Amino acid sequence: MSDETAKSFFGSLRKSVRAGDLALLFSVPLVLVAVFALPLEIRESLTFAYTDPSLLTAYTSAFVHLDSAHLLVNVGGYLLVAPLAHLLSALSGHRRRFFVAFAVFLAVFPVALSYLNLAVIRPSVGYGFSGVLLAFVGYLPIALADYLDAQFDIGSRRSLAPAFFFVGLALSALLSVRSPVTYGLAAASVLSALLYALPAFEHPGRLRSNVRAAAGMAGHFELFAAGLLAFLAFVFVAFPADPTGGGSVVNLYAHLLGYALAFVATYASVEVGLRLPGTEAWV
Repeated sequence: MSDETAKSFFGSLRKSVRAGDLALLFSVPLVLVAVFALPLEIRESLTFAYTDPSLLTAYTSAFVHLDSAHLLVNVGGYLLVAPLAHLLSALSGHRRRFFVAFAVFLAVFPVALSYLNLAVIRPSVGYGFSGVLLAFVGYLPIALADYLDAQFDIGSRRSLAPAFFFVGLALSALLSVRSPVTYGLAAASVLSALLYALPAFEHPGRLRSNVRAAAGMAGHFELFAAGLLAFLAFVFVAFPADPTGGGSVVNLYAHLLGYALAFVATYASVEVGLRLPGTEAWV
């Protein structure tokens, strides 16, 4: 990265990112660690019992971890995904959109995901931040598409965000429990991704020119590449082929719900907001 491009990129960062943003972002892992420091019996009382659900534990269970490995995976995943989503949105001019989503993911999704898990009643308990973490992963397709449009003039959020989402959905179907149903879902998702991505290839000459220009935008190009890599890598982590490995059971259902609901809710809200007078500021 040349001195000039470095100054341009970091200058954009300074203008777009505020100290308060960082405080909000890093408050989440601090809360997760603080809850983990509570005595085990208190943490167990805050988990969500599927046979005896309550509104309080539906919320608190998302912030509870009973072993350090589970905590480290979720904290590490959050520290990778959420700051990248924030930077991509801030540099695309959508900082407010990110923090609206941030608030909804933390305030609403724990309860929503807990109660949606009651679709299958079993004598077990739910806990852990992974469902909410997957909501941030579900936000990444929109942040990535915005960034391509704003910084590189490649595609549009309206078409590329669903394309990224369906790529992630296809990977999750292929990686997790394999069956004719998941293979069918993967095939349908790949086809959907291709259909949504087609508009970006309508003018191949312009696309090639923009891609070459994007590759030369040091700093901005690396940030996009990091966001895309984090998005794809986390799908591999969140949807393992053997969800029972390591002595614990990965809740693939909660992961899929967090990922899909976050994308659909954010994408639909943006589309509706663009059509309603007076709501353009946050989208």
